[in-house]
Amino acid sequence: AYLESIGRERVVLVGHSFGGAVVINAGALTQNVVAVAALSPQSYGTDAAEDLSPRPLLLMHGEDDEVLPVRCSQDIFRRASEPKKMLLYPGCKHGLDDCRREVDRDLTLWLHDVLKK
Repeated sequence: AYLESIGRERVVLVGHSFGGAVVINAGALTQNVVAVAALSPQSYGTDAAEDLSPRPLLLMHGEDDEVLPVRCSQDIFRRASEPKKMLLYPGCKHGLDDCRREVDRDLTLWLHDVLKK
């Protein structure tokens, strides 16, 4: 609501870990959100993933996440409707630091793709 009040009509939300669940829920609440990216998200509290469509959802997760297992993203992906995309990073942990270049590249490409529509 705040972003809408200052004239932002197209918003992409990106959140990490607990913030991944937050952006999924916030994204389902308003049409001003045009896409959502959840990085290493928890699955608890992500029931709204089913309500995001037709907004794109991107899930990014390190396969060696020591905090939240990759099955969290897999569960969200299974429940979400299209359009959705999941990217897994071998050898990468929860903070995604070990694959930062790949994550930055993939997130930037995805953002360019969803924002050109």
